[in-house]
Amino acid sequence: MKLIRLCIMSLIFLLPTNLQAMEHSKPLMLQDDYYKEYWEQYFLFEDGSFVTSQFLIANLPWPVGKHHGIMIATVVTPDGKRTIIKNGRGPDEWGFDKEKFDLFIHVHRLKSDGNKHEIRIGRKDGNWTNTNVTSPEIPRYLQRYDKKKIYMESSFYMPFVEGQGQWSILDEATQNIVTGGGKVQGFGTHVIFNGRTEKLLKNWLRVFGLQAEGNDQPVPFLSSIKRSDGSEDTILTLRDSDNDITEFSNITLKYKDIKKGNNHSTYPMVIEVTARNDTASLIGTIRFTRKIDHFNINEHMNFFERNFAISRASVANYRYIADYDLSYVTEKGTTKLTGKALSEYKDILPPKKKKSKRRKRR
Repeated sequence: MKLIRLCIMSLIFLLPTNLQAMEHSKPLMLQDDYYKEYWEQYFLFEDGSFVTSQFLIANLPWPVGKHHGIMIATVVTPDGKRTIIKNGRGPDEWGFDKEKFDLFIHVHRLKSDGNKHEIRIGRKDGNWTNTNVTSPEIPRYLQRYDKKKIYMESSFYMPFVEGQGQWSILDEATQNIVTGGGKVQGFGTHVIFNGRTEKLLKNWLRVFGLQAEGNDQPVPFLSSIKRSDGSEDTILTLRDSDNDITEFSNITLKYKDIKKGNNHSTYPMVIEVTARNDTASLIGTIRFTRKIDHFNINEHMNFFERNFAISRASVANYRYIADYDLSYVTEKGTTKLTGKALSEYKDILPPKKKKSKRRKRR
């Protein structure tokens, strides 16, 4: 049981991939040893709470086997307390509907019907989340990465969502049930990959502008992947109140005010942005201002699990509310864009190399 739990936890937060024509409603169920596929959701509630959930299908090392279904979720309350909800199930104990988007792992369920999405996370111990959201945009696809028989495919199957949600957690210190919820904004990604994480990714920045009440200014959407071979895949757009999208190219990002995290990971606090298209430019800064959560699944493993996971990459997740200050320049003049954004920076840490033991000469 320890080995099974270890495999589940060490692989949960391994990162992404991207298919040119990804089928979002059902897993591919590939036989490849490094096949992993997940749907991940990030939700910020109006009360300041933050919820993530990930539905992962993965082929795990012996003795666990292929096509295991795993769900891991985090609930961060407005005062910063984190609760982790997780379950893993064998290939005969989870499932999906082949005709529609309906995936379940134990009592946890992910359903979609067109642009409407329903996520149900629940356990009998009082820890659960229920979220119903709508995504007005079509999925956004990242570039397919395929090199030396390893590949990564990813998309934002919910590039922007809004709706309603509730959450409940059991405070272990007081044994009281704490609840919250309300209006929700966020996004969802769909990722497929086959290969070691450290061979596919170096880091991944994601910034999603939050639509403020009564503010009709366009909000930014930024995704920037830096790969281990030095290549990059960056998307930057503005989304207005009518859901019209302005795309930019010639994007330059400069990471400033670099901080050190645990296990030698690093993350920026300031991102300088310069981007253009045929008729406009976007210049300014994005600053991480309010910490939501610093999360690394390896820090929640026991001694046995950490020793087993030392041969695999570790993913450090830095989640912040960001302030953006951008100048949008068109032929009509300059518009100042300011506001809040839900942001995450993932830093990929290669596995530690085992020190070779030299034999003492007699």
